[in-house]
Amino acid sequence: MYDGVMPTQSDLRAQVTRLNLVLDEHIQLIQEAILEKDVRFAKKNIRQAREDIGVLSIQIGKMQRAIRMLHSLMRDRATSEDELLDILLTMKTAETLIMRSAFDESALQLERLIEHLLANSAALNPFIFFQFWMGIEARWEANSDQGQLLVRIENTSDVVLPGFNIKAPVPPNWRVLPDAQPVDRLQPGETMDLVFIITPSAMAAIREFGAPGSLQEKLNVQTGYDLRPDGLQMTCRVENASDEAMNDVLLAPWIPPGWSCKSWPFFRYLAPKSVEISTLDLELKK
Repeated sequence: MYDGVMPTQSDLRAQVTRLNLVLDEHIQLIQEAILEKDVRFAKKNIRQAREDIGVLSIQIGKMQRAIRMLHSLMRDRATSEDELLDILLTMKTAETLIMRSAFDESALQLERLIEHLLANSAALNPFIFFQFWMGIEARWEANSDQGQLLVRIENTSDVVLPGFNIKAPVPPNWRVLPDAQPVDRLQPGETMDLVFIITPSAMAAIREFGAPGSLQEKLNVQTGYDLRPDGLQMTCRVENASDEAMNDVLLAPWIPPGWSCKSWPFFRYLAPKSVEISTLDLELKK
């Protein structure tokens, strides 16, 4: 037992906060140490210092995502007393590993715990707990406000992707059929294609790129979402299909639930018949 007292949800929330603080503090100390080493050994170690920080950022990304996944599980799922104890002890172990700069091992401890908890959970947000790639593209019927939203899911992990339900990735004011569809259990490398019938709101053609309308029909947009162990990357491919240049094009793509975006894809100039790509890293909501 943990000090002879069963931990509560409040204890766990406090420990999550502490784990984040310890992680942030230790990250700063390590980065300062790397930079000090860079100064001491001058130019020959500049490249190594940058590589160290690059590796560190990936490890930290995995660690931060694992902490937030655990926080989401505790918030959205009923937890037994034994599970509460397991969670708290695992977080204590993770904290010790962080202090030793063992970020990979610390993240692994939390990921194993999450896998155990997920085995008895359903209807959790797949965009937080799974690793896959999703691409979406809208295609419109001639002389019609109705179109098709093409969605492709690919299991980019090295383990089986459990089946889950996905709601249509469209703005809330659009009509869509069906509202949601099931994604089958996918082996590593397997893909699945879904099709939704979409109808924008009356104002969507005016203000939302990707909807039918005089300007939107000249601009083709494809969006990809790459869920990885260290976060989520969104890539927008924009094609100016017209014979005229476009200036100051701002997109507001669909953002998966549980994630946020500090900025939006912006294209200052799109030449006729040209293609541009914008890539953004999304952040988990706290």
